[in-house]
Amino acid sequence: MKHRTLLIAAFVLSFAGPALANGGGGGGASLPSSSGPSYDPVEEYQSGVEYLRQQDYRKAERAFKRVVSVARKDANSHLLLGVAHMGQEEWRPASRALKKALRYDPNLHDARGRLAVAYTQMGKADDAQEQVDALNAAKASCAGTCAEAEAIDKALAMAGQSVDTSALPPAIEQASAASGDAAYLGAVRLINLENYAGAKIELLEARDAFGPHPDVLTYLGFANRKQGNYDIALAYYSAALDVAPGHLGAHEYLGEYFVETGNMTAAYRQLDTLNALCPFGCAELTELEKWIEQGAS
Repeated sequence: MKHRTLLIAAFVLSFAGPALANGGGGGGASLPSSSGPSYDPVEEYQSGVEYLRQQDYRKAERAFKRVVSVARKDANSHLLLGVAHMGQEEWRPASRALKKALRYDPNLHDARGRLAVAYTQMGKADDAQEQVDALNAAKASCAGTCAEAEAIDKALAMAGQSVDTSALPPAIEQASAASGDAAYLGAVRLINLENYAGAKIELLEARDAFGPHPDVLTYLGFANRKQGNYDIALAYYSAALDVAPGHLGAHEYLGEYFVETGNMTAAYRQLDTLNALCPFGCAELTELEKWIEQGAS
């Protein structure tokens, strides 16, 4: 498998957004069905984070609703939408956002801790305890030695309501564009070394800084797939394609995912998509052709 750097320069500045990914631009009038508001989820994510820092939860809510209107399967954005609701003591919509976060990433421990609090505030003690039990199970499995040990402990403290649930997760609070760029490049290096666990840590730092950038989401899917976390990998690939439907790397890696999981029909569909996106050929098309040839043999 060839690992290609999906983005080389400062990638937030290079992201064209979903409209361009769909082949937008050019002259002529747009049809009503395709001319609605188009949001750059990376820009809206960063605005939402800043609003949370300012404790302007209503504006943060609006920003993250725009993010998830595009990046529908991005777990982290649903988590932060939940935080915005919690800052307004809107427990039911907070619980809905946090459940979606966990649907797309069951290992997002921060969301689980906050969901326990939302359920407690709603008078759903059994549901709250279920979230605490899941965190305790993760803690026992980790035994203090896994990379997520600190996050699990913080989530348990949050579930016990000893931490402000309307505050930004510490990793996002500390993130910056510079740290995100460095983390992304570090992740690419680790992927090339086949250190997927280490790459995931770096990619999550990049995601905390930039939100649902399709390159970051694609590589998170790739790293999870290489570790056998197929459901999570699929969610990340899907999230990347929600943001950028024409993302070549996401289509290639999704096709490889389908080959690995034995769904050759779906793999061929990704190949057809790449053929349409690359009428004169591209590296992603060539690589997926090799995977399909090997998988069909």
